[in-house]
Amino acid sequence: EEFAKEVKVVMEERRMRTEDNPQALTREQFYATAFISNPYRNPVVGWMDDLESMDVADLRTWYQRWYAPNNAVVVVVGDVEPQAVLALAKKYFEPLEPSEILPVKPRTEASQLGEKRILVKAPAKLPYLLMGYHAPVLKFADEPWEPYALEVLAGVLDGGNSARLAKELVRGKEIAAGASVGYSMIGLHNDLFSLSGTPTEAHSIETLEAEFLAQIEILKQTLVDESELARVKAQVVASNVYELDSVFYQAMQIGMLETIGLGWPLLDEYVDNVRAVTAEQVQAVARKFLVKDQLTVAVLEPVATELDIEPSHHAGGLVH
Repeated sequence: EEFAKEVKVVMEERRMRTEDNPQALTREQFYATAFISNPYRNPVVGWMDDLESMDVADLRTWYQRWYAPNNAVVVVVGDVEPQAVLALAKKYFEPLEPSEILPVKPRTEASQLGEKRILVKAPAKLPYLLMGYHAPVLKFADEPWEPYALEVLAGVLDGGNSARLAKELVRGKEIAAGASVGYSMIGLHNDLFSLSGTPTEAHSIETLEAEFLAQIEILKQTLVDESELARVKAQVVASNVYELDSVFYQAMQIGMLETIGLGWPLLDEYVDNVRAVTAEQVQAVARKFLVKDQLTVAVLEPVATELDIEPSHHAGGLVH
């Protein structure tokens, strides 16, 4: 009974965060389309069908398999006494029984053989465009500088009010009501370099997509000039330094690096690696990864709800 109540809480959370949020719903469908074998195709909270069919035995088996001291990373950040922290860790974790953690079989994402497109119809006030290209993370990049170049590329397009999307598409041509870029270099699996936005009332989704592609083509054909590159790298570094003011963010970054096997010292190399990125490297990753055959496009098409439909003034029937 208690388990059933908790599952209902999670189901309600899913409805609120995803099913009743048209952009989140589109993003979920987008990831499920972009990936075939990569676990990122599945939502963290699970599909509604997963929640409806889950039972206590499933949950117990999962926790017994993965939630063990020999499969955990403990991160403590702040003004602490290291030896005291170590003593507490031993006190609470040493008595716990380790589990047999079987190695996870590697899941190499199948090569995408061409552009993918989906249309999501859901109750919404505005249309929404989401585009994503397969891109490497630190763990799997062919060259160690590529993720840092992608990070700078993201900053060129979406690094504040002076970045290209805001300057050209939002304020300049007024094609987009909002536009953003997403990329994360830290992950257990390769991810996506994404662009998203909402067109203004005077423009269509098709126009916004064409403008996104035009901005990408400019990056492929023309080197970012030195002044813009310096400004973007300074902004990327400043953003990282600002985030590290948070002990929570420090702990999260350290924990993620340790969990995926890269090691926490890599965190200290971030600033130098970003500063070392060249204009040629930014152009190189744009040409290598932002290609049509690796692209997935999702479009949210708003549909009217019953509340949006005005009641008819025609009574109908034979009697008036």
